[in-house]
Amino acid sequence: MEIALVIPVFNEETTIKKVIKEVSSFVKKIIVVNDYSTDNSEKILKQLPITLINNQKNLGYAKTLEKGIITSFKNGADYVITFDADGQHKASDLKKFISVIEKSKPDLVLGKRLFKNRFMEDIFGIFSKLKYGFSDPLCGMKAYKKTLFEKYNFLEKKYSIATELTFRAIRNGASFEEISIESEKRLTESRFANDLKGNFLELKALINILFT
Repeated sequence: MEIALVIPVFNEETTIKKVIKEVSSFVKKIIVVNDYSTDNSEKILKQLPITLINNQKNLGYAKTLEKGIITSFKNGADYVITFDADGQHKASDLKKFISVIEKSKPDLVLGKRLFKNRFMEDIFGIFSKLKYGFSDPLCGMKAYKKTLFEKYNFLEKKYSIATELTFRAIRNGASFEEISIESEKRLTESRFANDLKGNFLELKALINILFT
């Protein structure tokens, strides 16, 4: 069984080299999608032992992830694990994901962080737990089985911060396991730039999920 790791990158020059070094101990097939970074991310990535995809314009988080996932499955992966480039995730938690994949082969493996970054992430999590049985939909560390992803072939059609597939699949009976993972506070600037914008976009994503 082949497991690939997909990492979306947007202006992560301060963290990406360390992240790649750490995850390489657990997964050998690493696909990084550079979402038209304006810093030195691309220059750094070209020097690393990865498969690099460069977006020709900024596509945003979900479409960038989606491109990496589709490429991985086309190239023979049976599972894809998504992993953030900002240093918040612990590479050692990949062992937990790989163990669950090899043992149970669920459609989805969902990370559950010890803390969330914004108020709306807590609200999103409460909704998700009560209605669907998992508690951290906005965690960037997830695993997708090839047969599940190819049934839908997208992460989102409406803005959902790449969560629409997860909600649709679980609503339709997909199997999943939720795993507690460690996380660090982000030291660099978020894609959302500030908490006000982040909370607004997460509220928008939740509303779209409610009416999807």
